[in-house]
Amino acid sequence: MHKASMIWTSLLLTMGCDTGTEVKIGTTNTPPTVTILSPGEGEQFDEYMTVHFQAKVSDSYDSPDELTVFWGSDLQGDLESQALPDSQGNLLFSTANLEPGVHVVTLTALDTDGGQGQASVSVEVIDQPEDPTIEILQPTGADTTIENTPFTLMVEVWDARDDIESLPVLMSSDLDGEICQTSPAENGMAECDALLSAGTHLLEFTVSNSSGFDAAATTYFEVISELDIDDDGDGFTENQNDCDDNDPTVSPSAPEVENSIDDNCNGTVDEGTNAYDDDGDGFSENDGDCNDTTIAINPDAIEICGNGIDDNCNGDQNELNAVDCVTYYRDSDGDNYGDALISECWCQPGGTTGDFDVTNNTDCYDANADVNPTQQAYFAFDRGDGSFNYDCSVDSNGNPTIQQESTIVGSCNSWGSSVGDCTMNTAGWGSSIPSCGSSASYIHDNDSCSGGCEVFGVPFCCEIGGPSYTPEVQRCR
Repeated sequence: MHKASMIWTSLLLTMGCDTGTEVKIGTTNTPPTVTILSPGEGEQFDEYMTVHFQAKVSDSYDSPDELTVFWGSDLQGDLESQALPDSQGNLLFSTANLEPGVHVVTLTALDTDGGQGQASVSVEVIDQPEDPTIEILQPTGADTTIENTPFTLMVEVWDARDDIESLPVLMSSDLDGEICQTSPAENGMAECDALLSAGTHLLEFTVSNSSGFDAAATTYFEVISELDIDDDGDGFTENQNDCDDNDPTVSPSAPEVENSIDDNCNGTVDEGTNAYDDDGDGFSENDGDCNDTTIAINPDAIEICGNGIDDNCNGDQNELNAVDCVTYYRDSDGDNYGDALISECWCQPGGTTGDFDVTNNTDCYDANADVNPTQQAYFAFDRGDGSFNYDCSVDSNGNPTIQQESTIVGSCNSWGSSVGDCTMNTAGWGSSIPSCGSSASYIHDNDSCSGGCEVFGVPFCCEIGGPSYTPEVQRCR
């Protein structure tokens, strides 16, 4: 049969059979069967707890996933479940919104023929308090701490409605204000490391739930000033002019030694030693000052190109971003043209990677040495990033321009010197100009031959022994 006739016949048969109505022949409808598998009859749940109802439905008329199902409570009415049975009739409905009380929860299933089946189960939801609770575990009444010494504040919280880990717990002091806001762990414990100022603090701990209810607990906590404690046991506190109360060798009575610290707490470091900063530039010989008699020479100084001095004492006079530096552009492909987007300023060429060595920034693709503004050759493959812009040329808007090597469509003349001969009129592409890097047939300038001037409707020219209509690749720059 002809292909078009077969398609038309198939269409007629399809139209004739499609009445738009599904008819279940020989099926006697009985109501759907509904079974609630869990929870068990009379099972109890705390308010806000998620209750998982599992059920099984089936029907003689429809497949289970075609049934319409409703969950309802004699206390709350429609439970607005979006759960649907799967193809095996399994159904899962979960809710945490049941009110306190005894609920008779009913599952109703309807098939498409109007058959209805039901099953019910009784569950009890136990009323829970609205307010959260909070208990202070630390500090206790006997606890004290020292100013600016970390002390762990700890409480235990609970709430019937919300997930414990979601409850915000705020810890604050009447002296220092808010200390921290945190969340409890799964076990209800919430803690915060506090650095408190000296004095007697009234600490307040507050927890809130999502219903807007909160709970608070308070306690007094004594924090001792660290200035009144001789931490290192050298006989001096901070209030007695000990400038480092963690080091027993440092105090107003200690001898000054060459160690880069103020041993005798007089405000001067290493005075009278080689570690002293003689020129006042912030660096001594021990700190790397290579000339401690000149304030302009030190490890923090800015290098100056060409002055013959190692200004910043690092052993090198060629510095990145030194004064009077020259901007060098990276020439990673070694074609003597630099990348306009990557430059460094140095006293001498080389830079961080050794290839910041040109002062021009005219290379539009620095990963290919064939790409530069003086390129005259054409290429059959892209330069490495998908572009054929090898000569970095751009239009008046600054957009890259691509030049094709050949833009001529060739043609043949079928009127040769004898019957069947063909000669070339114009050398060029066989039918259309291909894109850069693409291959197409090309008509060459050859002698005539017999055999006709077209192959599958496309002209070609001949030479003795065969056609010269050959594949070529469009090259570009």
